[in-house]
Amino acid sequence: MVVNEELLSKCEAHVRRYGTTDKLTEHQPTADYFGSRHKFAFMAFLGLAVVYMMRVNLSVTIVDMVRMPSSSATTINTTKRIPTSTVCPIRNSPTTFTVDRQPPSICFVFRLCNDGEFDWDIKTQGLVLGSFFWGYTVTQIPGGLLSRKCGGKNVLGIGIFLTGLLSLATPSAARSSIPTLITVRILTGLAEGVTLPAVHHMLSAWVPTQERSTIGAFVLAGMQFGTVLALPLSGFLCDVNLDGGWPLAFYVPGFLAVIWFLGWWWAVSDSPENDPHISEDERKFIQISTGNLQRDATLQTPWLDMATSVHVWAILIAHIGKSWGFSILLTELPTYLNTVLHFNMKPNCLLSAMPYMAMWLCSIIFSFVADALRSKHILSTTQTRKLFNTIGFIAPAIAFVGASFTGCDQTATVTLIILATAFIGAVYSGFEVNHIDIAPEHAGVLMGITNCLASTCGFIAPYVISRIVTTQGSVDQWRIVFLLSAGVYVVTNFFYVIFATGEEQQWNRAKRSETS
Repeated sequence: MVVNEELLSKCEAHVRRYGTTDKLTEHQPTADYFGSRHKFAFMAFLGLAVVYMMRVNLSVTIVDMVRMPSSSATTINTTKRIPTSTVCPIRNSPTTFTVDRQPPSICFVFRLCNDGEFDWDIKTQGLVLGSFFWGYTVTQIPGGLLSRKCGGKNVLGIGIFLTGLLSLATPSAARSSIPTLITVRILTGLAEGVTLPAVHHMLSAWVPTQERSTIGAFVLAGMQFGTVLALPLSGFLCDVNLDGGWPLAFYVPGFLAVIWFLGWWWAVSDSPENDPHISEDERKFIQISTGNLQRDATLQTPWLDMATSVHVWAILIAHIGKSWGFSILLTELPTYLNTVLHFNMKPNCLLSAMPYMAMWLCSIIFSFVADALRSKHILSTTQTRKLFNTIGFIAPAIAFVGASFTGCDQTATVTLIILATAFIGAVYSGFEVNHIDIAPEHAGVLMGITNCLASTCGFIAPYVISRIVTTQGSVDQWRIVFLLSAGVYVVTNFFYVIFATGEEQQWNRAKRSETS
């Protein structure tokens, strides 16, 4: 395809400064209102939704899978074990409360009968739940490299397809043996680990710069949408009187993943250049906006430039901060609500899904505002990323501080939790798409690097909390956890605001320029 090199150079310089081609009207093609890039975005959104349904389902169903021993509940006299000023009494019982020895799931699905299939102790349950991350962290960087070599469509499609097959195999693995189940969970992590790097690789190819926040946030919001679906759906399926109920929570999303894969393979192309159904105007619109006219599969990865770039470190530090806070909200907060506030939600998984629903909606709203600010030249790309990252970090930090002083007020605490989770949605217009801003050619690899290191918070956060919270039900000890998390948000955002940029880095295209 022949492209006016002078116009391309002009567009690239303008895009790097403003993040949009709005004022470059000369010979600029118009984009379809609904085109191939939107078809890609919708399918990628559904793919991430299905992936997170499969990621969350075990956390929900494990309560129904495990047989609760008769000794699993212990009555504790608060006046003897810990000072009454540091615990919240159960209503109608000011001096005693019952501690559930079984690790609470995300969804608080408490059984009325001890009818689970498996006699797993707490250590075994933790091993089964954590084994997923052993594989997940390993394939992050390879996922980005494979996306550039083999195409993001192939990597994302096959990754989700394999995750679906492994989800279908999980019930049989659980009934076979614990080592077999752990092996399947590790393989699930390996398969799923390539998804986010592949998505970022494809976003850099498909999304015009002026739509980066909107489409990027929409696609990544699939993660929250999948969580919103998984929480009530898994709880509902566990109650179905068929094969024990809980296996359906693995069969349904696994089957959906296979169906999605067929649609993805048929409907989506790896890039605008390879799409036979895209209009010529939309193809040129994307090419001129992104500047990626010929994506070079043999492009060398500038490892040293990445490692020494303070802008890459800014994204990494922000990613770690977000993962820490989100790990607290996703995995540790249920323990706080259960053991401190004695929040018995019974089978009401819809209430558990509310924070993620709020985050999903807010991420979409923030993305439209972010792209509007950029397209109207009110803010530069750098300023936009820093502003929305600050919203997504400081608002949850304030909510964490507030939650640390709400004491035993259930309503105030849950309200602050929902607000904290909702405002995290702003980061999808912040650091989450910043990889594509600074290095669109290497966005998948960069996401693999930052997500790999940030995922370690899934291991570190529970350990740190276990060292802080040594007394069940202690409000004071959990206050330290909340204040620490608020501090992590503030410090990591400060680093990001100081060192982040929205400008494309010279090393992104350096090797291609030398060989062209």
